[in-house]
Amino acid sequence: MVTGSLSIDKVLTEGIRALHPGLLAKANRGILYVDEINLLQDHIVDTLLDAAASGINIIEREGISISHPSRFVLVGSMNPEVFLFI
Repeated sequence: MVTGSLSIDKVLTEGIRALHPGLLAKANRGILYVDEINLLQDHIVDTLLDAAASGINIIEREGISISHPSRFVLVGSMNPEVFLFI
């Protein structure tokens, strides 16, 4: 999972906002390399670029919001030959 997720069960039963970290949390203070970035869905690329630009990842679900630092260097590569067949 790219952004991570919230544990709704823990929110409802214990009142704790528990984060299940995704790639953006794991990449904090490091490098995130994405191969074939051009093949990702647009909303995923938008999420990556927003987190890279702001340094924060915000996860929202069912009216609950949690954020964490997400400062990383984004390196993306692609194969330009993919566009030759379109």
